[in-house]
Amino acid sequence: MPVIAEFSTAGNVRDSSTEELGAQWHEAVASIVAEQSAAFPQLYDPTTDETPAGAVLHRIPWHAFPVSLNRKAASAQARLELADGDRKNQDEYCEWSVERSGDEITKVSFTTEVREYYSTLARVDPDALLGLYREFLSSDVQLDELFVGGEYDPSNAWNRRTDGPIMHLCQENNNLQAAVILAAEATVLRQRDGKAVTDQQDLVVCGGLGNPFRNSDPQIAAQVNGLAATGARLTLDNPIGLYLDRLETAGMRFPEGVDPAECWIVERGDSDHAVRARFQLPPGKGHISQVTVNGAPVRSGAQLADRLVIRIGAISHSPGSFEPRVEACKPG
Repeated sequence: MPVIAEFSTAGNVRDSSTEELGAQWHEAVASIVAEQSAAFPQLYDPTTDETPAGAVLHRIPWHAFPVSLNRKAASAQARLELADGDRKNQDEYCEWSVERSGDEITKVSFTTEVREYYSTLARVDPDALLGLYREFLSSDVQLDELFVGGEYDPSNAWNRRTDGPIMHLCQENNNLQAAVILAAEATVLRQRDGKAVTDQQDLVVCGGLGNPFRNSDPQIAAQVNGLAATGARLTLDNPIGLYLDRLETAGMRFPEGVDPAECWIVERGDSDHAVRARFQLPPGKGHISQVTVNGAPVRSGAQLADRLVIRIGAISHSPGSFEPRVEACKPG
């Protein structure tokens, strides 16, 4: 695989015919990657260094349910309500909203699209941005509702809701730069009292690699750190992004005549890089509450998030060719 010409948009989505969108997106991602590869050279920049044939793609997975809520609520029901009720609690690089008709859930929308892409689109083609909002949220959206002081507002009232369709991630920790920085910093091997630190949560604490009580941070950190320990060169898979990998339906039961695959509809992204999807039963085939998870009716989007796998892609090659950096745990 030669040096790549540019960083593609996550999911390979292109929402504007202007070439400026691709150019500005590449520039934004290239800036993040270049800064991190300069500081942590085991993570190389694929736009300047070649990725040879035989390089291995590693899909790093975790579940979308915010496991940090286990520390905030004693009961399972309380955790589900907290997860559904506030997007600030949805901190696993995936956010969702629940639409209802009366007491029945009609649709749950999930997204992993980062705010950085929408800010870029807003600069180069605001009409295309408005078109997306009107396509996926409401025909009532007005352009001036999406901007504050002339700048795109990722947390605008349309996007931050929990009771209707949403456009992209808005929780403060759910951004592309945070994911790239985490992967770069995780290439440093950590030691405590001369002994290697490899436990997922301990590694996050030792290296200051995000939140040890999330699903995502420990999983990304541990897998990248394990690859770094082999002395391989590492990079992130292009297009760099957070992806909806799959909905695990084992243990779920659906109304008679409903194929689970009919209920998971990818709305944005290419066939292998989904960034937006919805869970919805086909018309006339029942209600979401008739779907059960381990015998319990689905009454919240969080129950589905607990079955939804998110991923980021890392690439490794040439193990033994790089001397990994080794440092003691960070203070505190």
